[in-house]
Amino acid sequence: MKKINKITLAILSSMLSGYVYASDVIQTTNVAPVTSGGLCESFNVYPDWTRGDHATNGDIMVHENIAYSAVYWTQSIPGSDSSWALHLNCDGSEPGTAPVLSLQNPLDPIRLEVAGWPNTFVVASPSTLAPATITIQTSNSDSLADVDQLTRAFVSVIEQAENAGTASLIISSDVLDVATQDKGESLGAVAVKQALTNAINITNSNIDITAINALSDDLKGWTQAHNLILSTLAPNASFGWSLSIGDFAYDTHSGRQSVWDKASVFSADLLATLELYKVDAINKADFVVFTKSSTTAALTSEQWHNALEYVKQVSDYIKTPVMLANMPTNQAADYFMGNSASKPQLRKAAFSNVFALTFNQDNQELSAKIDRYQSAKIPLYYVGEELEKGSLTRIEALNQQLAAAENAMDNEAFLYETPQSQWIPSTVYKWNDFLDGLNAMHNIGVAGNKFWLMNDGVDDETNIKYAKVAIAAFLAQSMQETIRYNACDENNWSEIKYDAPTDYPMTASCGQLGQKYADYGVNPVSGLDYAYSCPRDNKMEVSALTHAKWYGAPAPVFAAPDAVLEERGLLVNGHAGRWTNNGHCNEVPEKVDTSKQVWERDECKIYVGQKAGTFIWDGSSQESVEGCGWWGRGVIQTTGRQNFGTLNHYLGRSHVDPDTIGTTIDGVMVEAPPVNPLYAELDFCSNPGLICSSEESKEIKWIAGLFYWVTSVQAYNDVGGQYADWNYYNELKKYVDSGLQGTQFIDDVSGIVNRGCPDTTCSTGDVHNIKERQDNFKLVLQKLGLNPQ
Repeated sequence: MKKINKITLAILSSMLSGYVYASDVIQTTNVAPVTSGGLCESFNVYPDWTRGDHATNGDIMVHENIAYSAVYWTQSIPGSDSSWALHLNCDGSEPGTAPVLSLQNPLDPIRLEVAGWPNTFVVASPSTLAPATITIQTSNSDSLADVDQLTRAFVSVIEQAENAGTASLIISSDVLDVATQDKGESLGAVAVKQALTNAINITNSNIDITAINALSDDLKGWTQAHNLILSTLAPNASFGWSLSIGDFAYDTHSGRQSVWDKASVFSADLLATLELYKVDAINKADFVVFTKSSTTAALTSEQWHNALEYVKQVSDYIKTPVMLANMPTNQAADYFMGNSASKPQLRKAAFSNVFALTFNQDNQELSAKIDRYQSAKIPLYYVGEELEKGSLTRIEALNQQLAAAENAMDNEAFLYETPQSQWIPSTVYKWNDFLDGLNAMHNIGVAGNKFWLMNDGVDDETNIKYAKVAIAAFLAQSMQETIRYNACDENNWSEIKYDAPTDYPMTASCGQLGQKYADYGVNPVSGLDYAYSCPRDNKMEVSALTHAKWYGAPAPVFAAPDAVLEERGLLVNGHAGRWTNNGHCNEVPEKVDTSKQVWERDECKIYVGQKAGTFIWDGSSQESVEGCGWWGRGVIQTTGRQNFGTLNHYLGRSHVDPDTIGTTIDGVMVEAPPVNPLYAELDFCSNPGLICSSEESKEIKWIAGLFYWVTSVQAYNDVGGQYADWNYYNELKKYVDSGLQGTQFIDDVSGIVNRGCPDTTCSTGDVHNIKERQDNFKLVLQKLGLNPQ
């Protein structure tokens, strides 16, 4: 029997379960995303079984817009185990990859630049000085069928566009909210071309009639008409469409996927279908606006979390920044601006791709909070000189020598060991990315701390040696810690013999060798977080990108809330399970569905190149993976909430409470963050995975290590202790002045990195693989043209 399609199912579902309302417009909450016909129109959609309560050999079923074929009798979720084989992606996207319409896990945050707006988060009330905005009220859904009303609305839009100047324009209507449930099919035909032609005849506006005739007489044509008008008649203005935050936010959601399934998927699908934000479109809108009606109930903190998750998901999908406009002051001011019981959530809004927040009413308390915010604004992106435009050092001969070393370093130094015991060039770490990171840390640095390369008091020849030795010392550690494993994320190597509760527990993400990475940020005496520690985040859903590659190697580590895993029945007594390297994958995947977290992916499609192994959810980890996103990342494995927090405060979008600046916490004077941080667009506390995932800033995996080097190796100081006389700069110069003799310098540095003191044996134990670190140091020096003895 042919199955009902998406539109029919959506309408039927709305009749049975009802729709909810926000701003007096329809918002869907109970309709699950299903296939929209086309390639999968004739297939059953899970859980509508092909044979009552099961499928059997050859039966095809659809789950999350992917069709699977049953290999044998099965009642499992399509695609979840070996009883299913991939058939096709219903939207025609490449099999084995994520469907087009799926929850995004972007490698980089979207850019938040909007013409006319600053590079800092804008908060405004009606009386606040801020970039000008104009709300254009256009046709509502009940007037689309009336050509005269449609014409008058177009005339109004044209007149406002011609007078817009450089203002930001918000297109306000209930049409998009109404259309969300069925992508506008219920709105029927719309006389777009006739009404717009009438309007330009009335206004004598200069809009190309050919462009008008190319519009369609339906919802898409109507929305594109507005984009055409504003792009043509208001070329110096920015503009965006407005959507309402619906009642889904009041519901309980286990995590990100729940919000996507209940709300974001419909808004994302609509905006993509209408092509309002299509990347290469001539008339592309500049931002998307979200509003909340003051006539609906106030949202709790948890509900605002759901609302901002929705905002971020839709924004990520259309790759467009967000304005939260006309938020009800009496409902939203305390959440976003803070009060005596809670901290401000402006940084969370910025992480959700919001560049501006406006409130609908003034009051004295809000005005005071906005004034206070001006003294510690949240940066959104870096506006300094592009690093690649500047030379690495003032010695051009050194710059040329370092640039010329690319081939040797990439192909002879930055090598990793394969499961077959071969050494091949790393795919993660590249020399030019390193030089970009070194440029940033040497020339700009962080809070006055820079990677040291030379001494102004000596000749160029000596400085070249100083620089190369400093670089080699850093790389010797990097090659041992991560490059030899081709790893950016920490691998799961926990086993019972290392005191783990089971072999390869999922909780390796929480800490290995008995460590608790989330607790690396807490004063063990007071129990309070250190000044720069990232806050705990039990809602974090994050997966590592890199992993071990031997046969059946454990999957990338991950963190997920208990509620998300409990909803799927995966926890046993609140505990997660383990990885087993047993079993064989008949097909080795060349691509995987990155819209899913690691633990959500189909069997034998968990990571590229998987030959065996699977997750076993048996509670054997003896703990959950909630809040466990702080594993090591980057070239010298930044680990724990304090280290990520310090990195975030000085390099990224700082999370540190402005009220603590200048105060002393646990003996540390809290410094102000840079006004214009190098990576203001990156929030390493909300998403520590950016160290490894960023494609726009590939050097950040190096900078994380360089930052550690500057603050922990260069700045090593054991005042009053056993190593009080040890000084990095003096020891490096001594090594160069001695003619690059011996291993004392590199051994001391290795001790600091690996064991915490400048020695081969510290109170924490012997330096691990000291011979390999010595060999790495010597190799790099040789590739850079020096001759160590």
